[in-house]
Amino acid sequence: MEVKKKISSSNTPDFFSKEMIITKKSLNENQLKFTYQKQLISDLDNKHKEWSKSIDSNF
Repeated sequence: MEVKKKISSSNTPDFFSKEMIITKKSLNENQLKFTYQKQLISDLDNKHKEWSKSIDSNF
């Protein structure tokens, strides 16, 4: 029981900020941007792999 009291009485910071407010619209827009960027990176990675294969086959 003493351990529980020590843990609950400790001054641990909150996992969220009370000063920061993000609208649902903003959150959704950021998620869409992230998804789009992730897709671009994936496409670039695939193009790079294809380019690498074509370079290797020419030598």
